[in-house]
Amino acid sequence: MCCNKKWNGYYFAISIGLIFILLILNFSLTIVAPNNYPTHINSFNYAPERVENGGYITFDTNRIVEKNDITHQEGSSDFVINQDGNYYIGFNTTIYEPPSTGKETTLSVCLEHNNATVYGTTVGETVANAYQTVNLSFEVIVKAKRGDILRVKNNSGTVVELLQPNINMIRAK
Repeated sequence: MCCNKKWNGYYFAISIGLIFILLILNFSLTIVAPNNYPTHINSFNYAPERVENGGYITFDTNRIVEKNDITHQEGSSDFVINQDGNYYIGFNTTIYEPPSTGKETTLSVCLEHNNATVYGTTVGETVANAYQTVNLSFEVIVKAKRGDILRVKNNSGTVVELLQPNINMIRAK
C-alpha cells in the first residue's frame, strides 16, 4: 500500500510537470507564431476600370496587408518590394472591349517586373463582338529584390474595361 502511494505521488508530480511544460510551450508558440506568417497583400478594384493600351491596372483597395515586405498605395499600379525573396503572384479579372474597333481583338494582360514582361504571365483571349467578356488569370513565382516594382499591364492593342481585377502577392519564406 505504501509503495502505491509513493508511485501515485511520482505520477502526480510528473503529470503536473508535463502540464506546466506544455503550457509554457503553448505560450511561447503563441508569441512566436505570428512572426512566421508570410507577407501577403491582396488588392482589387470595386468599380470597373478603363485601361488604355500599354497602360497599367491600378488597384483602388488593399483588402489585406500582412507585414510590410510589399508596399502598395491604393489607387496606384505599383507594388514595391521591400524585402528580397521569392514572391507568389496570382491575378484574375473579367475583361471586355468597348465597341471601339468592331473587329476581332485579343484582350491581353501581363505582369511586369521592373518594366520587363515576366515569362508565363501574358494571358489573352480573342473576342469577336463588342462587350464580349473573357476571364483572364495567371499565377507565377518571381524572385525579387528590395526596390523592385511589379505591376499588371494591358497589352491588348486597344482600350479595355476591367471588372474587379484582383491580385494576391505572397512572400514565400
